[in-house]
Amino acid sequence: MTNDVLGRTSAGALNLERLLRPRSVAIVGASANPGSTGRRVLANLERFSFSGEIHLVSRQGGEIAGRTSVTDIAALPMGVDLAVLAVPGTGVRDAVAQCVARGIGAAVVYASGFAEMGPEGRREQEEIARIAREGGLALVGPNCIGLTSFVDGTPLSFGIQQPAVINDPAVAILGQSGGMVGNIRLSCTARALPVSYTISTGNEAVLTINDFVAHIIDDTVTRVIAIFAEQLRDPQRFLALARDAFAAGKRIVLIHPGRSIRAQEAAASHTGSLATDHAVMQTLVTSAGVILVNGLDELTDVVELLLRTPDLPQEGPAILTESGAFKGLAADICADLGLDLPDLSVKTGERLACILPAFAHISNPLDVTAQGLQQLDIYGHAVSALLADPAVGSVILVLMPGSPEFGLKVVEEILPSIAGAAKPVIYTLLGDNSPIAPEIAGRLREAGIAFFRSPERALRAVARLWSAARTRPLAPRDDGIVIDLPATTGVLPEHRGKALLREAGLPIPTGRLAVSAADAALAASEIDGPVALKAQSAVLTHKSDLGGVSLNLSDEASVLAAFATQTAAIAKHRPDVVLDGVLVEAMAPKGHELVVSVRRDTDWGPVMMVGLGGVWIEALHDVAMLSPDSDRQDVLRALNGLKGGSILRGWRGEPAADLEAVVDTVIQLGRIIRGNPRIEEIEINPLSVRDAGQGATVLDALVTLS
Repeated sequence: MTNDVLGRTSAGALNLERLLRPRSVAIVGASANPGSTGRRVLANLERFSFSGEIHLVSRQGGEIAGRTSVTDIAALPMGVDLAVLAVPGTGVRDAVAQCVARGIGAAVVYASGFAEMGPEGRREQEEIARIAREGGLALVGPNCIGLTSFVDGTPLSFGIQQPAVINDPAVAILGQSGGMVGNIRLSCTARALPVSYTISTGNEAVLTINDFVAHIIDDTVTRVIAIFAEQLRDPQRFLALARDAFAAGKRIVLIHPGRSIRAQEAAASHTGSLATDHAVMQTLVTSAGVILVNGLDELTDVVELLLRTPDLPQEGPAILTESGAFKGLAADICADLGLDLPDLSVKTGERLACILPAFAHISNPLDVTAQGLQQLDIYGHAVSALLADPAVGSVILVLMPGSPEFGLKVVEEILPSIAGAAKPVIYTLLGDNSPIAPEIAGRLREAGIAFFRSPERALRAVARLWSAARTRPLAPRDDGIVIDLPATTGVLPEHRGKALLREAGLPIPTGRLAVSAADAALAASEIDGPVALKAQSAVLTHKSDLGGVSLNLSDEASVLAAFATQTAAIAKHRPDVVLDGVLVEAMAPKGHELVVSVRRDTDWGPVMMVGLGGVWIEALHDVAMLSPDSDRQDVLRALNGLKGGSILRGWRGEPAADLEAVVDTVIQLGRIIRGNPRIEEIEINPLSVRDAGQGATVLDALVTLS
């Protein structure tokens, strides 16, 4: 990749072609010891019948495995494509500098003991990275096990590798951790899933996961990119690459540990990664078309479905079983997963009634009963009927294994009905690891049918893809609202923050700042109806806790008394605070209290949140996060997905809340954050939402500027 019209390259990525398709390789640190790192790399290259030149660098010199070695990098020919640095950590810096001096295009550094060890190691790693970048050296690592291109037959790893012929759409496996990359490859290979690349990026001193994703997007063999990432450096670039991958017909499946504090600590100590806000990451990668999974089993399951059933259905599955007991269990599992089981059409029901015994209950999940043990053709006919139903997106068979011989007969009976089907078919045998005919898995997979021994895993993977099929990547929007922001930084007092939000079109109560008791009384007289008084200072983010809020003041006397009470309370509890004054506002009609916010994450950029507000946000944490590029449909879906969504829609005869007004507010916040890079955060808590058609009002707002 020497240039890229899509703008997907980054510093250090210009020599990626020489890294992934080298015509010459130098092993620095070669040894005659068969168990040494350098010797294992050489064995892999020979096992793959690497056709390029192989150069060996050994301090002892002489012959190694029938090949002549030199004693120094300086003795190598100029312009070798790639150097494998199988040297101790203390020798990496000098080796990298010598590679640059000899015009070597790329290097793989296995040694550990750098950023993952603390500040001193990080400084050494940064110096190595500087030398590599300035010299145009595409460096992988340190603290990695290297990479292998099965497409071009180039193993650059010290782990034992076996060549493979890649004829089918394949999965590329990327991650910082070499162990995880290797284990995912083993799982895929065991399930006959073609692997195009395995790439361990380690500490990512120069090249990152992003650089390899950018390259693989254009790879014609790879359909799925599976990533185990402890940190995604340059998240904004990753999001852009994810959208590019989706547009190119490739799906990214991602595991990103970090939901727990201990997981964040493990990442920091393992590859020198830095913890990020997992919820923010989850929201934004999903909005960019990434399929986020929670474990290794789920990763492999989803990859198998993507490779064998590339057309993701937007309709839910039909489940066919021969167990009435599992029928009920399947319905429960799907409900827990949020996986919709569509009702079968009348036509499908009539067709099944002609196939199944009279005592069979026709529904989804469908129990074909034990009659199939006597009439094997029931399976094929029933599957064909389900596949023909337009409401059904896929079919999942969950069958008893029976004896190995009988299980194979069932497969042979069903295969003509499912091989080449226009809709995905997943074949599942119960019984965990109980014996089955060894031909079953191969026969099904040759026909493009995903095969599972766990119905729960099959249903979880289908649920993940069903959800992904109903979600399209959000393109960045350019309809930001520009506000005339003050030059100050930090948290603005409420009255100043609300003034900005009013300018941006948000529903702010009528009111103004008053600087004295008499001014407060005058301001109240200018407002029809009762008013609220709120003490104003940038440092008073929880005014009510200090006695700085008074509500429902209906006459001059109550306003004057409230002013005196508030100023005395603030002086007592916070004598260091000098008030700007008090905000006098019209009391808003009673409504549901929601929190609506947007903040700019240091790494990932802006993200929005909506949920039950007031005191409920701390008690229930009933919130949903959204991309700032979300549209009205996305926001409504998030609101309806809240645990308290039923309350907003009207509970026990109560009128529904004005959800459209909430959507207006959320969409407007997205426009504000897009148009004003200096805004770090806007939190509206509460947003008072009245009955449907009656609007909403911003009761309190916190605005933070950088």
